[in-house]
Amino acid sequence: MKRTVVKSIVILALTIGITSCKEQVEVAEKETIKDVSKPKDIQVLKAQYDLQAFLLSKNLSDVTDAEASKHIKNANSLAWIAGHTLDIQYNLAMLLGQANENPYAAQFAFGKKFDPNAFYPQLSKMIADWNALSPKITEALGKLTEEQLNATPPFQIPFPEQTMRGLYAFQMHHLGYELGQIGLYRKFLGKSSFRYQ
Repeated sequence: MKRTVVKSIVILALTIGITSCKEQVEVAEKETIKDVSKPKDIQVLKAQYDLQAFLLSKNLSDVTDAEASKHIKNANSLAWIAGHTLDIQYNLAMLLGQANENPYAAQFAFGKKFDPNAFYPQLSKMIADWNALSPKITEALGKLTEEQLNATPPFQIPFPEQTMRGLYAFQMHHLGYELGQIGLYRKFLGKSSFRYQ
């Protein structure tokens, strides 16, 4: 009888232990899924930016200024697209407190049109400016707080969320949009496809 009671107690303890372990695993799985499905905003913004910062200089480095001045009919030249992308970069840097002025605004800001007769900066200058500013933006993005992300943007943006988070997210989209055009121009110029390596 004693043996039966002990055996019953052992079985009961094992059952409770297994059930408890199973519940702990289920809770851990739910927490992991939550973390995966809702990644940290700052990490995502920073990862997006770092990729795009690398891709711009990588995909302009083998283009000459003569090639950059060519343009598809009724479209901007590659030099103008690169300059406009620098304008976005400086605006982002200014929002993050990493630049006091935007030297590309006069020719490339929103609303400025491509002029086939204009003199645009050399690609080497634009790439150098881009590479000098990118690490500062990366560092500043990594230091953003939840309070800063939730703040109201200084102007309305074409994005559902009217916060600084939404503004940064739209800036990442805008950079990606311009990089897509650079990829198209690479094909137009007979270069290799858009390079990720």
